[in-house]
Amino acid sequence: MFKSLKFFVILLICLLFILSYMAGCFPVASGEINLAHKSSAEAEEEAENYVYDKINELIDNILPSPVVLSHDSGEIINGSGDKELVFIKGYADKGNKIEVYINGQLAHDDVVVDSNGNFETLNGVEIFEGENNIGLVSVDNSGRKSSPTEFTLFLVVPQKVEYALYKDNIGLEEIGDSFYTEEIDPLVFIYGTHLPSSRVFIQVNDVMAGEVECDSSGIFQLENIALQQGSNEIAVWAKSTNGFASAPVFKDLMVYRDLNIPYPVNLTGYAQGNANYLNWGVSTDTDFDSYKIVRVEDPCVNPEYPDDDVIVTFSDININSYIDDDIISGNSYYYTVWALDKAGKAVSSNVLAIPKPVYSISIKPLPSTGDPTISRREWFYQPFEITNTGNVTVNIQPFMVWIKLEPSFDEDEEISPIWEVHLWNPNDNQYYYSDEDIYETYVADWAKTEGYTTTEEETAYSTDGLTRTDTVTETTQITDYNEVNLKRIMVTTTETTITVTDLSTGISVSTTATDTSTELVEPESIGTPIEGLQPGERVVVEVKIQNIAAENGEKIIPHFHFAPVDCDGHYYTDEMVSTGDVVAIGRSRS
Repeated sequence: MFKSLKFFVILLICLLFILSYMAGCFPVASGEINLAHKSSAEAEEEAENYVYDKINELIDNILPSPVVLSHDSGEIINGSGDKELVFIKGYADKGNKIEVYINGQLAHDDVVVDSNGNFETLNGVEIFEGENNIGLVSVDNSGRKSSPTEFTLFLVVPQKVEYALYKDNIGLEEIGDSFYTEEIDPLVFIYGTHLPSSRVFIQVNDVMAGEVECDSSGIFQLENIALQQGSNEIAVWAKSTNGFASAPVFKDLMVYRDLNIPYPVNLTGYAQGNANYLNWGVSTDTDFDSYKIVRVEDPCVNPEYPDDDVIVTFSDININSYIDDDIISGNSYYYTVWALDKAGKAVSSNVLAIPKPVYSISIKPLPSTGDPTISRREWFYQPFEITNTGNVTVNIQPFMVWIKLEPSFDEDEEISPIWEVHLWNPNDNQYYYSDEDIYETYVADWAKTEGYTTTEEETAYSTDGLTRTDTVTETTQITDYNEVNLKRIMVTTTETTITVTDLSTGISVSTTATDTSTELVEPESIGTPIEGLQPGERVVVEVKIQNIAAENGEKIIPHFHFAPVDCDGHYYTDEMVSTGDVVAIGRSRS
């Protein structure tokens, strides 16, 4: 390279001198040649010598550029990170220094050429991912610089591992720079991606925590990675199938142990206008994270986090109120406020219903279809419209209060019933009650609100016939609605009087014992409830009666009640509505 440059310079200078000579432009100043009194041959020779002297002088003043031995221009270097050290070797004039430029910026100016003309960047030169333009300039002791020797290196870096840490592999709640936990030495879960089939290495605090292979999609995961309290450094790198290792990807993570409970206190509230107003006591947890207000409309569901709708989140511990105006005025909503701490603990307040739930329904008869006087194998339909007039979604339970037959049934009708009664929804053909044994009645203990007394009497004689014992047992049952638990309580009082009479003298002695007990009672439910009737929603049901074998003038009189039912299966019997007596009359075919 140096010889080629020198030859080119010589040719250029010779050309300039020849042109100048031919034009008579050589200077004749002191110290230079003067051809005025010379013969042409002498002048030509002297001019030629002068040109060669000048050429040699110029050549002696040219500083050769460094020669690179260690790399070829355009060379590709495989690195493990987004930067890499390379060591450049070459030769230049001995005693010089080499300046190294990377992408136009001076990187080193102290690389020394030894006495043999060799040089090397002993501390390495840092190149970066992608194309790197490198220039080397030789500098002598007087500060003269050579023309730069330029070449290009390409740094190819393996794909980095992408990953995240999670509290576990179920909820996949990602861990940021800080991790709050109740555990002394918590275990975490790592999930990430790299090249398919590459080998991934996980290191925690300079200790290998695990090694795993990526699947065919490039996904890897590993459970039970142990951390320590305080500072943790996680490093993850991979080695591809071609043997190249990626640069470690570091994460710094602080682990804090959190044993506090983020209790909120006493959720209260009220409805006003078209909004519900909530208030609660603030949390005392020093590692507080957030409040989450959870709301549901189904009275059968306790509003739970994270299962149900979170309508708002607050990260300020001092916030203790919220106005919910995204409501349907009059409907009942169920709220809880959950306090979360940084360890992930979530604690609920009490459940608050705003406004108070109202379980009520109404019923009205609709025009019947056909004549209630029906021949055998004919049907009579009496429809009713039931409306949810409360403010919560309810189920409605039908009760068969009684079925009367006129005239009363006889034992033969147990084998061959003469009527058939159903309760159904004509719109979707769903049956709520269907029974051919229509002679049974369903009168429940809960109905005995005015008291119900039965009396049993028994008389016995002694074996000698001289003593008679009369036992009278009176059982009184009465139910009362309990405002506290919204249940009906039946009180049963049993009074037993025993009278012993001496028949020879006619003297009687009586003793009386009383026993009282209470029990929770509900109606005797039959059939399938009408489910999920929303506030204001209506449903049509029909009492459907068939004459199977009734004669002329025989009647069947079914009577149904309907009660709203809450989530605990409690019947709001004080809110019951009734079909009243539905009468169908038998008719013989003419």
